[in-house]
Amino acid sequence: MIEFARRAPSTLITIGALAIIFGLVASLWPIGTAVTLVIMWGAYALADGIAALVMAFRKEGTSARALLIFTGVIGVIAGLFAIFRPVSSGVALAWVLGIWLIARGITELAGAFAQTSARPRWLLALGGVAWILAGVLFAASPGAAALTIALRIGFLAIAWGVLAITAGLILRAESKQAETGTTT
Repeated sequence: MIEFARRAPSTLITIGALAIIFGLVASLWPIGTAVTLVIMWGAYALADGIAALVMAFRKEGTSARALLIFTGVIGVIAGLFAIFRPVSSGVALAWVLGIWLIARGITELAGAFAQTSARPRWLLALGGVAWILAGVLFAASPGAAALTIALRIGFLAIAWGVLAITAGLILRAESKQAETGTTT
């Protein structure tokens, strides 16, 4: 256990430092970060689309073949579009996210006024309005929304990195105290 305690602080400190570096890069170059995230999503969508097409033509996939082919083709097209046109794709993804946020807000508002609502209605209604406002902001300015996401990821990574380093330093001090047998 003490051997693990000796390694854990170093791991936390290293991961925290890497998170801070990533956060700084994401915050200082949000366009590059947004483009990179879109390309990564594109690679995932492409791989998922290919996997769906492979499953569609297996013997086990006969019952859902048409759905798998449809999903596979859409995944491959979306993935290739995101990889080769990441800026356009990022804007489109932010716009779709805006529409989803608006739909989520409408659903939340409907839940606030349903008679079977167990939670305070005003909190649900306030949440619904917040979802709708966020959705309108995303849909109205998807380019800025994509950059905002990159900036927030950067800021969160920096905050998490600081917390991980702090936890690593505290754990290192406690580990040294346990080795020497002293208590605070």
